Amino acid sequence: MTEDNKHSSFAVAINPEFKEDGTWDGSVVAHIEEDVQNDLSPEELTQIRSVCGMLAACLPLMENDQDFLDHIKEFFYSSYQQLVDDIYAEEEEANKPNFTKDGNVISLDFSTKTHGSA
Repeated sequence: MTEDNKHSSFAVAINPEFKEDGTWDGSVVAHIEEDVQNDLSPEELTQIRSVCGMLAACLPLMENDQDFLDHIKEFFYSSYQQLVDDIYAEEEEANKPNFTKDGNVISLDFSTKTHGSA
Protein backbone atom coordinates (compact mmCIF):
# COMPACT_ATOMS: atom_id res chain seq x y z
CA MET A 1 0.00 0.00 0.00
CA THR A 2 1.36 3.38 -0.90
CA GLU A 3 1.27 6.33 1.49
CA ASP A 4 -1.25 8.05 -0.79
CA ASN A 5 -3.80 5.26 -0.17
CA LYS A 6 -3.29 4.92 3.58
CA HIS A 7 -6.18 5.96 5.78
CA SER A 8 -6.41 6.56 9.50
CA SER A 9 -7.09 3.52 11.63
CA PHE A 10 -8.29 3.06 15.18
CA ALA A 11 -8.47 0.13 17.56
CA VAL A 12 -9.56 -0.68 21.07
CA ALA A 13 -6.82 -3.01 22.28
CA ILE A 14 -7.58 -5.48 25.07
CA ASN A 15 -4.69 -6.57 27.27
CA PRO A 16 -4.96 -9.33 29.88
CA GLU A 17 -3.54 -8.57 33.31
CA PHE A 18 -1.19 -11.08 34.95
CA LYS A 19 -0.27 -12.03 38.50
CA GLU A 20 3.33 -11.97 39.69
CA ASP A 21 3.60 -15.71 38.95
CA GLY A 22 2.78 -15.03 35.28
CA THR A 23 -0.76 -16.45 35.27
CA TRP A 24 -3.68 -14.45 33.98
CA ASP A 25 -5.67 -12.91 36.84
CA GLY A 26 -8.95 -12.95 34.86
CA SER A 27 -9.09 -9.22 34.22
CA VAL A 28 -8.37 -7.11 31.18
CA VAL A 29 -7.66 -3.47 30.48
CA ALA A 30 -8.49 -1.58 27.32
CA HIS A 31 -6.69 1.22 25.60
CA ILE A 32 -7.18 3.03 22.33
CA GLU A 33 -4.62 2.85 19.54
CA GLU A 34 -4.67 5.10 16.53
CA ASP A 35 -2.72 5.77 13.39
CA VAL A 36 -3.99 9.17 12.29
CA GLN A 37 -3.34 10.31 8.74
CA ASN A 38 -4.41 13.61 7.19
CA ASP A 39 -7.75 12.25 6.01
CA LEU A 40 -10.12 13.35 8.81
CA SER A 41 -11.31 16.72 9.94
CA PRO A 42 -10.93 17.60 13.63
CA GLU A 43 -14.67 16.97 14.12
CA GLU A 44 -14.48 13.55 12.42
CA LEU A 45 -11.43 12.64 14.50
CA THR A 46 -13.33 13.56 17.68
CA GLN A 47 -16.31 11.46 16.60
CA ILE A 48 -14.20 8.36 15.94
CA ARG A 49 -12.25 8.80 19.17
CA SER A 50 -15.58 9.07 21.00
CA VAL A 51 -16.77 5.78 19.49
CA CYS A 52 -13.53 4.09 20.53
CA GLY A 53 -13.88 5.51 24.03
CA MET A 54 -17.42 4.21 24.29
CA LEU A 55 -16.27 0.76 23.18
CA ALA A 56 -13.53 0.75 25.82
CA ALA A 57 -16.03 1.97 28.44
CA CYS A 58 -18.16 -1.12 27.84
CA LEU A 59 -15.67 -3.24 29.81
CA PRO A 60 -16.15 -1.61 33.22
CA LEU A 61 -19.86 -1.19 32.47
CA MET A 62 -20.20 -4.95 31.84
CA GLU A 63 -18.41 -5.59 35.11
CA ASN A 64 -20.67 -3.25 37.09
CA ASP A 65 -24.05 -3.74 35.39
CA GLN A 66 -25.31 -7.33 35.13
CA ASP A 67 -28.26 -6.33 32.91
CA PHE A 68 -25.91 -4.67 30.42
CA LEU A 69 -23.61 -7.74 30.48
CA ASP A 70 -26.56 -10.07 29.85
CA HIS A 71 -27.78 -7.85 26.99
CA ILE A 72 -24.32 -7.79 25.35
CA LYS A 73 -23.92 -11.57 25.72
CA GLU A 74 -27.33 -12.22 24.18
CA PHE A 75 -26.60 -9.87 21.28
CA PHE A 76 -23.15 -11.38 20.70
CA TYR A 77 -24.34 -15.00 20.75
CA SER A 78 -27.33 -14.31 18.50
CA SER A 79 -25.42 -12.11 16.04
CA TYR A 80 -22.15 -14.04 15.89
CA GLN A 81 -23.28 -17.65 16.43
CA GLN A 82 -20.97 -19.01 13.70
CA LEU A 83 -17.95 -17.30 15.28
CA VAL A 84 -18.88 -18.71 18.70
CA ASP A 85 -19.28 -22.19 17.22
CA ASP A 86 -15.92 -21.91 15.47
CA ILE A 87 -14.18 -20.81 18.67
CA TYR A 88 -15.60 -23.72 20.65
CA ALA A 89 -14.73 -26.17 17.86
CA GLU A 90 -11.11 -24.93 17.89
CA GLU A 91 -10.92 -25.25 21.69
CA GLU A 92 -12.41 -28.73 21.59
CA GLU A 93 -9.91 -29.79 18.92
CA ALA A 94 -7.03 -28.27 20.89
CA ASN A 95 -8.03 -30.20 24.01
CA LYS A 96 -8.18 -33.61 22.36
CA PRO A 97 -5.58 -35.98 23.76
CA ASN A 98 -2.63 -37.18 21.73
CA PHE A 99 -2.80 -40.96 21.41
CA THR A 100 0.33 -43.05 21.04
CA LYS A 101 0.44 -46.83 20.88
CA ASP A 102 3.39 -49.00 21.85
CA GLY A 103 2.44 -52.64 21.46
CA ASN A 104 -0.62 -53.17 23.64
CA VAL A 105 -0.07 -49.93 25.60
CA ILE A 106 -1.98 -46.81 24.58
CA SER A 107 -0.76 -43.54 26.08
CA LEU A 108 -2.73 -40.31 26.23
CA ASP A 109 -0.97 -36.96 26.24
CA PHE A 110 -3.17 -33.95 27.02
CA SER A 111 -0.28 -31.48 27.09
CA THR A 112 -0.07 -30.86 23.35
CA LYS A 113 -2.26 -28.70 21.14
CA THR A 114 -0.74 -30.03 17.92
CA HIS A 115 -1.61 -33.70 18.37
CA GLY A 116 1.82 -34.65 17.09
CA SER A 117 1.38 -32.85 13.77
CA ALA A 118 3.73 -29.93 14.44
